[in-house]
Amino acid sequence: MKLLITAVGKRVQLIKYLKRQFTVIGADCSMLAPASFHVDRFCPVSPCDNPGYIGEVLNICRKYGIDILLPLYEKEFYLLDSIREELLNEGTLLLLSDKRVLDICSDKWETYQFFIGSNISTPISFKNKAECNIEFPMFIKPRRGMGSFNSYELNDMEEFDFYYERIPEPIVQEKLSGVEYTMDCLSDLGGKVISVVPRERLEVRAGEVTKTRTVKDMEIIEKTRYLLECLGSAGPTTVQCFRTVEGDIKFTEVNVRVGGGVPLTMEAGIDYGKIFIDLIEGNKPEILLGNFKELTMLRYDEAVFI
Repeated sequence: MKLLITAVGKRVQLIKYLKRQFTVIGADCSMLAPASFHVDRFCPVSPCDNPGYIGEVLNICRKYGIDILLPLYEKEFYLLDSIREELLNEGTLLLLSDKRVLDICSDKWETYQFFIGSNISTPISFKNKAECNIEFPMFIKPRRGMGSFNSYELNDMEEFDFYYERIPEPIVQEKLSGVEYTMDCLSDLGGKVISVVPRERLEVRAGEVTKTRTVKDMEIIEKTRYLLECLGSAGPTTVQCFRTVEGDIKFTEVNVRVGGGVPLTMEAGIDYGKIFIDLIEGNKPEILLGNFKELTMLRYDEAVFI
């Protein structure tokens, strides 16, 4: 079977795992994407904001008989969702949640409203400066953004005023103390949750986890399962939460993509390739909640010489 991954960037380890079951075709707008040297075939494409991008993706799917398309870059999600039916006509399954879910997860204020409306514990948040009554320290982040870009801790009014005026559409929320987790999640095409694997974030660099370990915390797993079923996501989802010093579990973000640390989840026993094949073939994947090993991953940089 053939899998197309867009915006392959540096996702070398992910590609190595998926090559066990798939012929992996990679696409990226950069000819110098490190992962382009690890796929079975690399296809350069225009940036996703180029009008020709959609046609290029469809041509790749048609030319190589792509069975499944796994997008990695959030800015292309709406574009690919808009051609979901065209992809299906080419025999390609787009492994991405639908527009309703994208609308909730791409807007952090909508995510907050979803949490509140679904009775999911989350940090108190404000978008209006005049209404904000949280005590310092606080946390500020853009309403729409990726990774940790433009996200800062606020310790006094001087910092509050400085960042609030400079961050586009800022959201201010209470700063949580405790242990932060990222959950690598997979659901079937009908929204049934297949797997939730919590990873404790031991060290993060530029928004990307460099040291992390899987933790078999069944309370976090069950609360994440409830969140995903309320959301109705399909395919891969990455969820973030804190277990606070008081022992509460508070959810902070949801992203409808494969997280950067997912190779640890795969190594811990969740076979994404097999699950993807089950989804393509219309089989019911085995439910794997809590069925993984506790492992630690230490990530490091490697070079490609050309």
